[in-house]
Amino acid sequence: MEGYLPKRIKMFVPLKGLFVCVFLVSVSLPVLAVDIKIGVDHCTSPVMERLTEAFGKKTGTYFRLIPGLCPSWVKKIEEGEVHVGVTTQFVTDVPKGCTRVVIAKAPIALIVNKKNKVKNLSFKQLQGIFSGEITNWKEVGGKDLPIKLVMLQACVTDTLSKQVSPYGTELEARKIFPFVRVNSVVDTNKIVAEEEATLGQIIYGYASPKVRVLKIDGYLPSESNFLSSNYRLYEDYNLLVVGEPSGKVKEFIDFALSPEGQKIVAGMKHIPVKRTP
Repeated sequence: MEGYLPKRIKMFVPLKGLFVCVFLVSVSLPVLAVDIKIGVDHCTSPVMERLTEAFGKKTGTYFRLIPGLCPSWVKKIEEGEVHVGVTTQFVTDVPKGCTRVVIAKAPIALIVNKKNKVKNLSFKQLQGIFSGEITNWKEVGGKDLPIKLVMLQACVTDTLSKQVSPYGTELEARKIFPFVRVNSVVDTNKIVAEEEATLGQIIYGYASPKVRVLKIDGYLPSESNFLSSNYRLYEDYNLLVVGEPSGKVKEFIDFALSPEGQKIVAGMKHIPVKRTP
């Protein structure tokens, strides 16, 4: 629906035997409502909400965010259920007839209960935990407690299992991932904050103040550690688009990759893919 000019309504008001012509002008906000659906999940919606809100304020164009599960958007974008599917799932093959645009790198953080005295894990220890070879916190310098993995974020789980599995596949790691259809961000934080023996995974920037982010090989996720490859657990923040980006969708993607959009990305502790010189 295009923005429209105010309509003039003509009225005649009697005044001492005379008729005075009065023009009442209706006022409308210059908002362009377009039926473009963007599929998001708990992991991707915080960034997308900020970007679409800023784009709307800048252009007067607002899109509809459709909530769902991260893995589903890879398939649903191909089936045409949404115009843009947002996912941080490990995308090896772009759906037929679609285009993938990476607008950021999403750091994967490992979180523990604040009572847990372990503050750092080596990448090798992490591989041992995910392969099932290390099962107790005392094996990595902690208390004599079984390591309870909290892996609720499907897209992060998919990427993380491929990155840390010592066998080069996700199969061994997936055996120890409980997949629960809940608010993966809120519930991961809640479970880890309440249970001392837990080890959870979450996108960096979404960790609750009630949990602690572990260092890996002595490093936390950050832009500098990403560029130097000191911290290796990252995934792409993908936008999957039907066909080639065009019209308002292209304008939005261009905005997301602009200095203004990338500043929003960085403000959410994601790593910009385009930097202003």
